[in-house]
Amino acid sequence: MRSSLLILLLGLASAGCSPRLVPLYYDYRLPDTTAAALPPVARALQAAGWETTQLTPTLLQTAPRPLQHWGLYRVMVRLEAVPINGRFVRLFIHPYRQYFTGRRSKIPYLPAGLRATLLPRLHAALQAAGLTPAGTALERDRSPLR
Repeated sequence: MRSSLLILLLGLASAGCSPRLVPLYYDYRLPDTTAAALPPVARALQAAGWETTQLTPTLLQTAPRPLQHWGLYRVMVRLEAVPINGRFVRLFIHPYRQYFTGRRSKIPYLPAGLRATLLPRLHAALQAAGLTPAGTALERDRSPLR
């Protein structure tokens, strides 16, 4: 009984120290659902300094871009955008660490520092192109029903 109580308390204590997990995507509502979805996204990302490597009607990809440098590694980010139901664009964020040795490791969530650096710039660039941030599925589930 004492050992299970101790394990429960340790589990609760460690849960408070874990990072806030943020999905690696963000949805944007399109202003005009009759036009092609990805060209305005490509123009907005290029205006924000991202280099587009692939643009098809169903997929937009950018080249990796360094966002943070921590001495032993750089945090690199690559973006992908796909249209959803003709009304939304989902922007996937692919962050990873590139070590000075050349090795890479994927970052499985969006850390607070990277989120604070990346998301406001992306939101501003896409809002300038007329897209409205719609959040993630987790954020929409937490909001009150309309």
